[in-house]
Amino acid sequence: MKLSMPDVRSLSRRALPLARQAVPLSRFALARATGRKFPLMVTMSITDKCNFRCEYCCLPQMNREEMSTADWHRAIDELADAGMMRVSLMGGEPLVRKDVGELIDHLKARHVNVAMNTNGWLFAQRMEHIAKLDLVCITLDGPPEINDAQRHPGAHDKVLEAIDLAQAAGVKVITMTVMTKGGLDTIDYVLKVAREKGTRAFFQVEHDSEGDPNKTIGPSISDDGIAAVARHLLRRKEEGWPVGPSRTFLKQLAGDGEHGARRFYSCNDCFASQYFLSITPSGFVVPCPLTFRGESPLDGRVLGFAKAFEMLAQPKDAGCGCNPTTELNYLLHFRPEAVLNAFDVI
Repeated sequence: MKLSMPDVRSLSRRALPLARQAVPLSRFALARATGRKFPLMVTMSITDKCNFRCEYCCLPQMNREEMSTADWHRAIDELADAGMMRVSLMGGEPLVRKDVGELIDHLKARHVNVAMNTNGWLFAQRMEHIAKLDLVCITLDGPPEINDAQRHPGAHDKVLEAIDLAQAAGVKVITMTVMTKGGLDTIDYVLKVAREKGTRAFFQVEHDSEGDPNKTIGPSISDDGIAAVARHLLRRKEEGWPVGPSRTFLKQLAGDGEHGARRFYSCNDCFASQYFLSITPSGFVVPCPLTFRGESPLDGRVLGFAKAFEMLAQPKDAGCGCNPTTELNYLLHFRPEAVLNAFDVI
């Protein structure tokens, strides 16, 4: 694959933040070469609370105990000392936590790249905190009648406002669309918004509402429906639309013939527990946000968060088709197309 000069400049610009993390990267390279664990990326689910009640999510009903600000500071410090480079703040809705700004400040003080998954509703009140993020991922499920029906009345317009507010503050924005039973027109609507706003649009087939990886993925979508979505996104990507998922991912999602893939691999084949991990609102250290149902969960507050990560066993669940997790696995396998896609080059 031959890259043009604009592609080379784009790659160089996006590689600059990695250059600033040369020491952690070298530590990761050594860990990879020697087969040791390394907390490259950490998902911090800081709350189950949410101001939405989306039809495909039951997390707000879980209402798990939440760690204190001091507990989260301890988790950040221990994992940063161990080499943590990137954190994704999730919920629930992370912006409903009153101390979210303090947590972001602490992460940035430890030179950690910070992303947030959010519904965007509270951006106008929280821009002081949003402006410090490296990336925000805002959920947009389609035009107003679809998005607001399955998420929250008025949510669609709030997403568009949130994108504008974040970009005005210099924060990179992407959108995530949960694919339920909506048609291909939904995809094109989201892509048009992404093109107009200068963002990239990612797409995720609906997982179980409680996040159980052993339950059916995309129950409202047929096999041929999943394949049709994947092929449509591949065509749009070839046409130059801002489709976020890599071609590698989309080809795997398309599956064989007319049968789209719901799971790409088993948990046994995933790098979760080796190079990335998740912390639940209560402080349990688990391989990923979908694998928190172990019989003997490891409590980071008792064991220490870095030590709990070292003790993590490989998950044994059925596996998933989660786009961010799959793309991270591609990167860790050094899949060339997926690496270039991560840098927005192709």
